[in-house]
Amino acid sequence: MDPNTDALSPLLKALKEHPRGMSVSDLAAAVGVNRNTVSRYLDVLLVSGQVEMETYGKAKVFYLSQRIPISAMLNFSSDLVLMLDRDRRIVQANDAVCAFAGAKRDDIIGNRIEESPLAAFDHPLIRSRITDALNGSEVAEELRFLRRDEELFFRIKFLPTVFNDGTPGVTIILEDITEGRRAEEALRESEALFRSLVENINDLILNVDETCTFTYVSPKSREILGYSPEEMLGKTPCDFMAPEKAERVRVQFGALFADPKPKALFEWTMIHQSGSPVTLEVSGTPIYDMIGDFTGYRVVCRDVTERVRAVKRVAQWKSFLYSVVNNVPSMVFVREVEGNTFVFSNRAAEAFLGMTKEEMAGKHAADLFPPEMATFFADGDREMLERSAVQEQRARLPTGRTLYMKKIPIFNSRGMLKYMLGIAEDVTDRAAAEDLLVAERDRAQGYLNAAGVMIAVIEADGTIAMVNRRGCEILGYAEVDLVGKSWFATVVPEHLRDRLAQNFARLAAGGAEPPSYEESPVVTRDGRERPILWHNALLRDTDGKVVAMVSSGEEIAENPDSAADAGS
Repeated sequence: MDPNTDALSPLLKALKEHPRGMSVSDLAAAVGVNRNTVSRYLDVLLVSGQVEMETYGKAKVFYLSQRIPISAMLNFSSDLVLMLDRDRRIVQANDAVCAFAGAKRDDIIGNRIEESPLAAFDHPLIRSRITDALNGSEVAEELRFLRRDEELFFRIKFLPTVFNDGTPGVTIILEDITEGRRAEEALRESEALFRSLVENINDLILNVDETCTFTYVSPKSREILGYSPEEMLGKTPCDFMAPEKAERVRVQFGALFADPKPKALFEWTMIHQSGSPVTLEVSGTPIYDMIGDFTGYRVVCRDVTERVRAVKRVAQWKSFLYSVVNNVPSMVFVREVEGNTFVFSNRAAEAFLGMTKEEMAGKHAADLFPPEMATFFADGDREMLERSAVQEQRARLPTGRTLYMKKIPIFNSRGMLKYMLGIAEDVTDRAAAEDLLVAERDRAQGYLNAAGVMIAVIEADGTIAMVNRRGCEILGYAEVDLVGKSWFATVVPEHLRDRLAQNFARLAAGGAEPPSYEESPVVTRDGRERPILWHNALLRDTDGKVVAMVSSGEEIAENPDSAADAGS
């Protein structure tokens, strides 16, 4: 009989109106039903747990039950709670189980666990523990569960259970311990990371108490100072310092202990076990206990010995370079791009402009230089920034002097254009010599082009460096089409090419001298062979190395019996 039927409602209503309890006779009179029927209904309500009964002598008094149904109690729990019968069929599942499975309670209850939305828990270990619980053993385990892309951990309990009909069952309680396990893992990883950092970091970590005694020394002490942590524990920093250095450290620590300050910075010079000095850059942080009392300092020491030495070397080099720049014959200027003013000049610049570097400092290009120089040194910063390249220019001054000028961009550590380095050199004599050389070269080129014979210059690697006008006429090429090409691949007949190239290689290596005259044909652009009588001469550098061969050739009547034994 369903306890929620209309027949039971009047009884429950009557009991609710009489919280002190009612007998069977009282209930029968209140609802207008005979005593036997009321007794039968009360038995149903007792079994379902909706009413309770107390006996006073022979009288039975009934009350509304003050107990909460177990299903309601289970839903208050954040743990996953399942109740299984002896066939591993689910008979109860709380709201946490439904939420975890993403299913309704009706889809879970009544199914065997392996056939339900909780089939993922059908594991041989769990089946074994269910069997143990059915046999009366209470078991607890930890369970690792993978769901999609996350890892979950549960503490799972298997509790023997007996149902109202006396049949055995199992209550399974799964406590989600994922967050705790993750926190433990994170703590272990953090501790391992901390140990790894302390042991492998390049810095030396020290803890000192209020007496300036070491209470912790990191393993880096072996590498930096040559001492093991055990050799340093219980001692003070001053025990590893020269007396004059130790006194200064005592004063520093006295001030720090009197008034603890975070991020105290200072420098120590300690003595390595080998006796050599070690310069340390030291950062101190106060340490406090759980109740906030000052207990000492944690000191981080960085070995800056090499850096200090490097700074000294840099200072020496800066002094050396300053001396060099200040005494070179070329004029040197440095302009700050942001303010467009000059901040440095050497002695040559002072002599050229007739003022000291102090007088030049802070002035603009137009205030210092002739117009021909001022425009070059003052403009073009944007172009320099885009190209990051050196700019060069020549300027002829009204005095007749010629200057060769150069601008070099200097960038800061962030890649921004910071300074412009300017160099100016008086090249009046050199410019005159170059003009004379150009004139002589043009005159020589005119002589070569006016010659009635073919003249070619072939470099040591066999490429054509120059062919005069007559040579171009014979070969049928423009000079631009020949320069840079292989002489043998371009103008030597194919059947002679390898042998003549080998002969030329021996000449270029300096292993032989060319004959005074020799006959060898050339191939013109249209494929015809034209016999040439050659006179060859080797060109050598100052070390005697062959750098090219100059060949002059005169076209001759074709002689089929002549032998072409040497080439150019």
